[in-house]
Amino acid sequence: MTGRTRPALAAAAAALTLLGTVTPVHTPRAEASVTADAPRSATQDDKVRAAQEIGLVAGPDLLVLTDRNFVFALWQRATGTEVRASAELAYAGTEPEWTQWIKTGVRDANARDQARILRDDAVARAAREAKQRAALVNDIVPSPVLLIQSDQEFAFAMWEHASGPKLKAAALAAYQGDATARKDFILTGIFTARAADQQDLIDADTAASAAEKEARAARDARIRAAAVVAVVPTEGQLVEPDVNFVLDLWQVAKAGTEVRAAAERALRTMDAAQLRAYVGTGIHSANLQDWFTWIRKKGEADRRQLFELRTRADQSRVHPALVAGADTALAGTDDDVERFLRLGQYEDAALVQSLHSQSPGAAGWYLRGLPDAVVGAGAGPDTAWRVVPGKADALCHSFESVAHPEYYLRQLGLRVVVAASDGSDQFRADATWCSKAGLSGTGVTLESFGARGKFLRQYTTQVWAADSSGQHPYDSPAGYAADVSWLADAP
Repeated sequence: MTGRTRPALAAAAAALTLLGTVTPVHTPRAEASVTADAPRSATQDDKVRAAQEIGLVAGPDLLVLTDRNFVFALWQRATGTEVRASAELAYAGTEPEWTQWIKTGVRDANARDQARILRDDAVARAAREAKQRAALVNDIVPSPVLLIQSDQEFAFAMWEHASGPKLKAAALAAYQGDATARKDFILTGIFTARAADQQDLIDADTAASAAEKEARAARDARIRAAAVVAVVPTEGQLVEPDVNFVLDLWQVAKAGTEVRAAAERALRTMDAAQLRAYVGTGIHSANLQDWFTWIRKKGEADRRQLFELRTRADQSRVHPALVAGADTALAGTDDDVERFLRLGQYEDAALVQSLHSQSPGAAGWYLRGLPDAVVGAGAGPDTAWRVVPGKADALCHSFESVAHPEYYLRQLGLRVVVAASDGSDQFRADATWCSKAGLSGTGVTLESFGARGKFLRQYTTQVWAADSSGQHPYDSPAGYAADVSWLADAP
């Protein structure tokens, strides 16, 4: 494990002694999970298109749902592996993640399903399996819905149904803690608290003999060990010889994991002390090692993914802020990379740009306006554009006015205007622009998706979808290369 992985998880290793106490904390309270840069809620058009991605017609029953409930509804109905996994991750996330999944996440996930590319599936599965183990050690057979809750909601559910007072207090502390505290609770803290509760019960039983207490402690150790491999042990397994029980654990453990390898090592020795140590603490140490290994590999995969995202953003020529944000994240920790992939790339800090002209008569002037797009001098609120995946083609771009949300740069009869989205296919095509290298030799040239062969051009401060045919004044070949070349920069 390198310094780039989650350092706070290292503290969880200390919990593997399965000892210790927890301090009672305050009553649970609601907690908002939004960022200062949270996107606006998804529109009905966004929801209609999201449903269409998985072959559904979004009726009134779906369109009235909040963004989070809409994500849940599509998760229930989706069949694609990546769509379901990405919906799980969004549902367990924060408000920006719910909205962004509806706007673009479901489309991206569906594309991965079609290409048979698995990305979110492994992440969602790891999160489910960690919660499943935690629920089982708390004597709960979890429902599928419980397993896709956020870590905070899951901690609260464990508090509501806690099997003992120390587990209840630990769950409450996790609920009121930060993201790392909740993850540590799910991975190890709940096991530690369960062990402490059971030991308290054993110690309080003055009528039991030492042998009886030892047997009860061994029985509970097996319950906790079985939870690691997501098994509810039978009565027979709770009393069978240690070698048989470790063999049972080995048989259900995943191939290639340290949990399975450590079981094999204990079985080869046939030593009673080592077999019992595996059940008591060894399987938990191995499980945490597997988690660290998975986190490291995920961090490496995230970096590859972000580097590819950065490359595409750079090639687009309209996303310098996204490139800069990606560079900053790549220079940071794995947590920085993961957060940028999950949230940062969708925030205005990465998406909002201005476009300024390279025409000799209007050099440095900005693209702006409402309802007609124009080029004018000076900065202002209407010179900022949110550059998002193209409404008609995600490989191209749409430019949403920051000053007038849901108003997009579109061509209408070749005149470029700033117009409200009406949800039609024609609007999506006309509001989509595909980037090419600037014809002047620098910057970017933007081709209209709805009027192929026509490029975004400033002509006498008006803006058109134009070519250089000379058919209309705005199609004049004079100065054409400079007029259709733009520079994207800070808003």
